Amino acid sequence: MSSFAKHMREDLILLGLTCRDRDDALKQITSMLEEKGIVKDTYYEALLAREADFPTGLPIGELNFALPHTYPEHVNEVAITLATLKEPVMFREMGDDENEVPVSVIVNLAMKKMDDNVKLLPELMDFFANGDNLRTILEMTDPAEVYAFIKNG
Repeated sequence: MSSFAKHMREDLILLGLTCRDRDDALKQITSMLEEKGIVKDTYYEALLAREADFPTGLPIGELNFALPHTYPEHVNEVAITLATLKEPVMFREMGDDENEVPVSVIVNLAMKKMDDNVKLLPELMDFFANGDNLRTILEMTDPAEVYAFIKNG
């Protein structure tokens, strides 16, 4: 099992999310995390502020993903949330805030230590930058199936 899969749970996988834009997608993810007590009520605003300073959209080809996250003081419990979107939303590109990237999969990190983000990012990027992995996840309709795929991948 990959080290990032240890921080995932089946109930934190949202499939086929309908959203107007990036902020709406992040709000829906945050609302679910707040309901479960995983993040504090400051998380959403902090997530948007960090996204403004450090964009997380990753262009990898036909399908793209984003890795939004924010600072540990807004997190109660370590968790990684995965959301697939019915229609892509635009994220600013990581490392190049001039470009926007249409994102189909959001992998949200709620970490208690910034070091954990740094340790997990390369592994997450390796897994999700594989277009076949993204395509497979986008075709799945059951969170249990997605969780098993990631856990065994």
